[in-house]
Amino acid sequence: MKNKMKFFTVLFSILMLVGCKDKQNYSKINSVATAAKTDVHKIVVKEVVDGGSYAYLNVDENGQNYWMAIANIPVIVGNTYYYDGGMMMKDFESKQLNKTFDEIVFVNTIRNTEILEETAIEAENPHAAAPVAIENDLKIEKPKNGTSLAELFSAKNSFSGKSIIVKGKVVKVNNGIMDKNWIHIVDGTQFENKVDLAITTIETVNVGDIVTFKGVIILDKDFGQGYIYDILMEEAKVIK
Repeated sequence: MKNKMKFFTVLFSILMLVGCKDKQNYSKINSVATAAKTDVHKIVVKEVVDGGSYAYLNVDENGQNYWMAIANIPVIVGNTYYYDGGMMMKDFESKQLNKTFDEIVFVNTIRNTEILEETAIEAENPHAAAPVAIENDLKIEKPKNGTSLAELFSAKNSFSGKSIIVKGKVVKVNNGIMDKNWIHIVDGTQFENKVDLAITTIETVNVGDIVTFKGVIILDKDFGQGYIYDILMEEAKVIK
């Protein structure tokens, strides 16, 4: 379902690259289909680059070496892990790392067992439309000439392609993904259990900030591999 879109792309803020080998030492995954397939991948970790909140892993899968990226969780070099799916990105540039990867796989989860169990090691999906709890006392006043999230969600087709103003509390931030910052806001209103709006912007905000954005509403944004946003605000700018 579109409102349960799963988009696995994550970008990592690397402070320092530890022991990174030249790219010729790593072979590529042969095709996007290899990385995007839904069967289980079995990998052995050859190298971990600690990037603070995030990490790059160089892994071996059946004799094939490639880079993958996950949220930073305990990973032991030499250990075997498993994951499902994933998304390939070509010519991915990490400005923080000052490095361009010919190909890199962005992964939602890795785990210790082939069969998915409760003990799976989970990496945060920065784009997933996971339920966001509304604070009982959260009540954001609708901005001048603006639209509440409930109004937007309940009549989204009428807003498609239009520039609107929204105001809300920032509940999630992922910076630097595809040269954009990805923000989720809530305003205390909801429609059919949808409470948060995803926003792309070059502006920088923090979780907990109360912000007003003006941007263009896009419906059914398709990033490929079946990853679709049912509603997204793009090109957003903060209104002071």
